[in-house]
Amino acid sequence: MDQYQTLSLLNLAMIQNGIFSLGVFFILWVALRMAVQVRGDQGTVLAKVLATLFGLMVVMFGLQVFANRTYSIATSAKSLATIKASGQALSVQAESFLAGPYGTVPTELQFSLFSQTSSVAWWAVVTIILLGTIWMPLKK
Repeated sequence: MDQYQTLSLLNLAMIQNGIFSLGVFFILWVALRMAVQVRGDQGTVLAKVLATLFGLMVVMFGLQVFANRTYSIATSAKSLATIKASGQALSVQAESFLAGPYGTVPTELQFSLFSQTSSVAWWAVVTIILLGTIWMPLKK
């Protein structure tokens, strides 16, 4: 694979990730609306459990989408570094990608849901808000 194909695949992966991110944020909105409805209607335990399960699935899907972005960038960096190590000259764009903040080449590619601290912190806060909305008692 040459650098053009690598950067084109990265571009497609980022477009796909953006579309999935929109979907995740829409479903997150649905989960938060569900949590508010369950809380406001003094929902049954079954409704609270189902809203919790739905919310946790949304959080899991969000972690996967954010991790896919990180993995796509790392895969592209490793691919470009391999092309450069084979002796081929890289374009200015590929060289700037490798020189930028995402250009650190991993020694071993490994997919992880918890690869980026900021995304884990974001989803932890979302989880706390979601579970707090569902399970905290109403103040009178």
